[in-house]
Amino acid sequence: MKTMSAENLRTKILDGAIALFIDKGVDKVTTRELTEHVGISRSHIYHYFRDWGTLRLQAIERFMQADLDAFKEAVVDFPPDVALDTFITSLPETHDADWLLYNAVWTQAQHDQVYADLAMDNMDSWMRLLESFIAAGISQGLYRQVNVARTARMLGAAVNGYADILSVNPTASRFMEAKEDLRYLVNQLIGLPGE
Repeated sequence: MKTMSAENLRTKILDGAIALFIDKGVDKVTTRELTEHVGISRSHIYHYFRDWGTLRLQAIERFMQADLDAFKEAVVDFPPDVALDTFITSLPETHDADWLLYNAVWTQAQHDQVYADLAMDNMDSWMRLLESFIAAGISQGLYRQVNVARTARMLGAAVNGYADILSVNPTASRFMEAKEDLRYLVNQLIGLPGE
């Protein structure tokens, strides 16, 4: 068997941790489960990561960046109004493990400055993306002139609020209601020019 490069093994460990965190919850995964899942010894983990907390933080950071990158890739060719609609309606329809992992990070962030910084950096990245959709829509005449940063903050807060509700108790009717409410909010905030 060909020896895996150090960087590939490190990535394999992080990806294994992410898979387990999504499957079981970030606080329910043990080092033993990770070593069995990845098929390596415990010493490998601690060769690449100073401690369990470091590995956990880096895995979560990798997960959040990959999620953002995947969303950007999915909407790269969309017109700004379609990209914006995709953004605001990317809500959990069922008990969604990815959203639950984000919720675990936000909970940890309330007690740990490192996680707070990670959460804020992630939210800032999503806000910049949302701002880019709004700004592009304004420049293309799809939306009226607004304060882009303020509008993005309001829409982002509304999306996150509905996501929290749907993460706890998702139903088809709540999901549809949330999408309708968010589309209504977009129309109220930035609707068509001249409205």
